[in-house]
Amino acid sequence: MSSIVAVVKKDLRGYFDQPTGYILLVIFVALISGLGFRELLVNPEASLRAIFAFLLPVLLALFVPAATMRLVSEEQRDGTLESLLTHPLKVWQVIAAKFIAGFSFVGVAVVATIGIPIGLQTAGNLDIGAVVAQYLGTFLMVASFVSIGLFTSSLTRNQMVSLIVGLFIVGALIIAGLPIITLAVPSRAAVLIQDLSPLTHFSSIARGVLDLRDILYFVALISTFLSATYLMIRGKSVSHRSPLYRNLQVGVGALVLISLLVGWFGSSIQGRIDLTERRLYTLDSATKDLLGGIDDLVRIKLFTSEDPPVQIALATRDVTDFVDDLSSAGGDKVWVEKIKADSSDDAAAKADESFVRPIEFNIASQGEFQVKLGYLGMGITYANKQEVIPFVDTVNGLEQRVAGDIFRMTQKEERTIGMMYGHGEKRRDAELQSWRDQLERQYYVDEFDYVSQGVLDATGRGLDVLVIPGPNKEMFPDIVNEIDEFLADGGKVLLLLDPVLIDQQRLRGTPNNQVMIDWLKSYGIDIGTDVVFDTQAHETLAFASSYGAVNLPYPYWVQVPTAESNISGGVAGVIMPWASSIDITNRISDEVGEIEVTPLLTTFETAGVDLEFEDLSPRSPRLVELADSPLRERHLAVAVTGTRCPPLHATCEIDPENVFRMIVATDSDWITEQMAQRYSQHQLLALNWMDWLMQEDALATIRGKGEVFRPLVFTSDTHKNIVQYANIIGVPALIVLLGLARFLVRRNGTRKVYVSGK
Repeated sequence: MSSIVAVVKKDLRGYFDQPTGYILLVIFVALISGLGFRELLVNPEASLRAIFAFLLPVLLALFVPAATMRLVSEEQRDGTLESLLTHPLKVWQVIAAKFIAGFSFVGVAVVATIGIPIGLQTAGNLDIGAVVAQYLGTFLMVASFVSIGLFTSSLTRNQMVSLIVGLFIVGALIIAGLPIITLAVPSRAAVLIQDLSPLTHFSSIARGVLDLRDILYFVALISTFLSATYLMIRGKSVSHRSPLYRNLQVGVGALVLISLLVGWFGSSIQGRIDLTERRLYTLDSATKDLLGGIDDLVRIKLFTSEDPPVQIALATRDVTDFVDDLSSAGGDKVWVEKIKADSSDDAAAKADESFVRPIEFNIASQGEFQVKLGYLGMGITYANKQEVIPFVDTVNGLEQRVAGDIFRMTQKEERTIGMMYGHGEKRRDAELQSWRDQLERQYYVDEFDYVSQGVLDATGRGLDVLVIPGPNKEMFPDIVNEIDEFLADGGKVLLLLDPVLIDQQRLRGTPNNQVMIDWLKSYGIDIGTDVVFDTQAHETLAFASSYGAVNLPYPYWVQVPTAESNISGGVAGVIMPWASSIDITNRISDEVGEIEVTPLLTTFETAGVDLEFEDLSPRSPRLVELADSPLRERHLAVAVTGTRCPPLHATCEIDPENVFRMIVATDSDWITEQMAQRYSQHQLLALNWMDWLMQEDALATIRGKGEVFRPLVFTSDTHKNIVQYANIIGVPALIVLLGLARFLVRRNGTRKVYVSGK
């Protein structure tokens, strides 16, 4: 062991006693920080995906071969390899020492990037578990690349040749996982080639999941190239014509073959650790409780392809794991059948009966692109009810959808949502189609025109929740009385108001619906006739100019984090365009009993209000004036619970059993079709609010597991510059200073005069 440590120290001194090592470190850290922050500032999200998705693997593919090219080739060039092997060191010990030294040096470069997540954490809420998994995946990739670099270094005395060969092997493995390769070969070969790429397995780990299959792949890749390195180095001291060399070749070849088989075909080995903050890839306890509480058998048929197209090969693996988890959690209540839909006519007929249809994919065959059909869908049946998911393109959100389908099918009575129209509210076909479609998967949705029918009649309609989606015409007091009556009876209301109507062509606002604003004061909330802006947490939008569209920061589209996780179901935040402020006054009318007001959406401390809203353009002079006004947190949505008197009764008698629930948001545009397509978390939040109003809190918990947008909000330009340039310039400068300090210490050591007896 001491001999290995001695060789490791020698090689590490070779890195850190020469300027080459520091130059490599500075270039790597500066590139990854500079390019990474360029992506992060264009798409401000508190996540390392912009760095780990593709940038880091590519930079490592260039950096590692350059860092490892000298490990063995330099020993061969200087003639020190033979003398090294004559010491009481075995070949495997030399290889282990060289591997540890190369891995340690590259590991220093990776650790030097730790300032990026630390800096981002000061401006957002990182998923720390995912970051840990990403760094663990990075070290596995580093280890595999170092083993490749060590192998190429053992092939030649020339370091440049070693570098070129190393770049070729690592580059080929990286490119093998890209569509440019996988779509250019037949499907069956494409899946194998995709599995051969470290980029494929690294991407799986970078989600935040340590899958045993991915770990085995990297272990197999490392052992393969270390075994090949052993053959190259050991072969230098053995005659190539001797039986010993042939035995050595056979033994190493067998080890390489075993490693390849384990890494390449170990997909049937299951086992994973979900490190994500909200355990995105592990069944939620609420899902397990839902499956355990059903009183009849749920049948799930998973339809896949016997030879899946490469585009859905990884998704097929993840979906298969998911249904296995459902089967384990449900026990004898959940029966899963896996069917290769294209294996026979009978299997295809079963898929057709379940309304699962094949999807067309382009593949290469006989030198030209052709169409290949692929299955990845499922049918779910319970009693005489059936739900179908025709195609699953990703496992993200699959648990929420399946759990929602099972919940809906197992309900004895269907809940009813009433959407009221007649005052310019947003309609399904024009603006709310996606959200309405999602609601109808679980509830019965009833539309009615209050103006033409003249009465709410919530009891007669059997309404569980009343939705008023963005009225833009004045509402009369009689409807206010009927809503009060509905709430007094324990009703539930979702009220999406627009206190300021926006002319989106001229970007100007006009006041709207003062009757509803005055009415809500009796419930302890005061809605401002204003438009909220945020100087830091806002979107960047495309605006027309003389030279085409330009991207400009737009403070009136505010990035708003959720303030209450139970009602919001864990959704981190949404984008609220042209919303108004809500003040919680707790000044309630005599008819209202005890109430509780809970903020749901609250801006950051950098928000203000525009009381004039005559110019809401991105370069409005008002923004310059208002930037110096007092900035603070602003509530944009609240939940109100409590009791009240029936307003149309002669006497006031509050029934403590009739507790109402109401959610008020000061913008309705955030749930429209345009916004829902752009921000997937918006529909999720709206569905979770509806579940809370329906008192189905478990569904909100399950839905809240999905990946959500984590806004990156710097408190000031100074804060942003410190985080950015501390990594781009500060860390490289620190590496340079450490190199200079190391150089001065070594130079002073060489100048010491040896004095006998001292």
